[in-house]
Amino acid sequence: MAANTAPIFTDVPVVGTGIWTSSLTANTKSDGAGTIGTDMVKLFTAGTDGAFINKIRLSPAASTAATATTATVARFYISTVSTSTTTRTDTLPFAEIALAAQTADQTTTAASAFEVPCGFYIPTGTYIHFSMHHAAAANTSWAAIVFGGNY
Repeated sequence: MAANTAPIFTDVPVVGTGIWTSSLTANTKSDGAGTIGTDMVKLFTAGTDGAFINKIRLSPAASTAATATTATVARFYISTVSTSTTTRTDTLPFAEIALAAQTADQTTTAASAFEVPCGFYIPTGTYIHFSMHHAAAANTSWAAIVFGGNY
């Protein structure tokens, strides 16, 4: 590893992002099988010397005022596949979080963001993906942000 070595710290901060919209299909499986861009979203790509994943934040959004999101479960995976189809042997779940329905784009009440603590390392050639158990409601989405760093 060419990056920092004693002690090891990330060299370059990286923010990975993805948005779950109503154009994506619900992924009702929790075993890691899916299709990136159809029922799974790629959020983060590890750098040449690997990466550290600190946390993931999910925030609801709406393009029409006072629109409710769909209650669902968000799932996060570590994968060695960056495009196309994933399987339960190359993409493994590491966290999931229940997301209650929220009314986004309010005039006086803020929608709540959710955080998934991570605190782990991933090697080069590894990716973070996410899926939702239900499709997003019309005019709503969930933005996922991965806070990490490459070595």
